[in-house]
Amino acid sequence: MTDWAKVWTEQYEAGSRFKQVGDCASLWESKERALEFLNMSRENPERIEQVLSRLPITNSSRILDIGAGPGTLAIPFAERALHVTAVEPSPGMVAVMEDLAREKNLSNLTIVQKRWEDINPELDLTGLFDIIIASYSLGMPDINTAIDKMNMVSNGQIWLFWFAGTTPWEQHMERLWPKIHNDSYQHGPKADVLYNVLYQKGIYPNMTVHEMKYQKKYSSLDHMISDMRKQVGCSEKYDPLIRSYISDKIRIDGDSIMESGDTIRVCLWWDSKQFPKV
Repeated sequence: MTDWAKVWTEQYEAGSRFKQVGDCASLWESKERALEFLNMSRENPERIEQVLSRLPITNSSRILDIGAGPGTLAIPFAERALHVTAVEPSPGMVAVMEDLAREKNLSNLTIVQKRWEDINPELDLTGLFDIIIASYSLGMPDINTAIDKMNMVSNGQIWLFWFAGTTPWEQHMERLWPKIHNDSYQHGPKADVLYNVLYQKGIYPNMTVHEMKYQKKYSSLDHMISDMRKQVGCSEKYDPLIRSYISDKIRIDGDSIMESGDTIRVCLWWDSKQFPKV
């Protein structure tokens, strides 16, 4: 029988070797980079609106946001719920989230600056949560243990959002990586593996699949080339190659360069009270 948690780990590790800049947290160490991420999120408001419309948030809800980033969801959660705990390891992301919380005068947001894998529920968290969410933040090698920990601290629903199929940014890597590194590119695990991990654990989640537009704004063509150079892990000598590759994949929007594409998103959720805690 296929061990789907092992499949997840193997695909995660295979995909991770292509990330030249380190783990997810290290990508956003600087506040400047975290602000770029926040602005990109605001350019794709559909994701935020979709989550807010789906989750059963009330003014008595206790919410745990895993991989909260710059507070894209944690801040609007805190404006609606009793209390929000945001788990986020990146210093840059945490700094931006703290600024947003101060701007909005929020006193019901607790930020725990750790990776979910390093969280000790007894020491780092307080009580159980009515809603737990991980929105496109499942870059974890041991997904089995991560899910067990979510179930352990849940007193209600757990919501996971992840990708199906190849994303626009992975398409770039698939085409550029072999030309630059003389090796084929492999992405990490997708929603099919996640579903099977849950099913094998005896968790039978509700699931919806939907298409969502993706767009990213750059201040200039040079800005976009520099960003893609970081993604693919190469030197400036490959700028002509990148420039040629992206020439038919951008549009001019005033003073900005826009990249756009389609993504397939999957939402999986379940009521933890229906399944035994580990």
